[in-house]
Amino acid sequence: MSPAMLPEAIHPDLSRGNQLARARSRIVECGNANLASELPGGGWPRGALTDLLVQQTGCGELRLLRPALQQLASKPVVLLQPPHDLQPTAIAWWGVDAANLMTVKAPTTADSLWAAEQILRAGTCGALGVLEAHRSED
Repeated sequence: MSPAMLPEAIHPDLSRGNQLARARSRIVECGNANLASELPGGGWPRGALTDLLVQQTGCGELRLLRPALQQLASKPVVLLQPPHDLQPTAIAWWGVDAANLMTVKAPTTADSLWAAEQILRAGTCGALGVLEAHRSED
């Protein structure tokens, strides 16, 4: 692989999951010691993309983000393209105000990307979660 193709050549905070990464930024604590030992810096990096790959959506993967959502509860959190309806009662039980949790559905991947760009550009949210299940169209 040429040096230009290496992830770290694209951006210094970018790494592959099989690499031992070092955090160069602030984090949001993940709330689980075992998970923290695997994450760069011991938590979810702020201002960075983290991709959670699960074999099946709706298997409780949002529970991994529960401590982070609780820490970010003072700002709106946007979940883009959730593959399933969220349960407001469960979110409230986590201690997250459902009024601060918004979901956005878009008809195409291009629309999802545009929405994500606009949300990030506004800079008013504590987090943006893109939960889209992989789809074969467009």
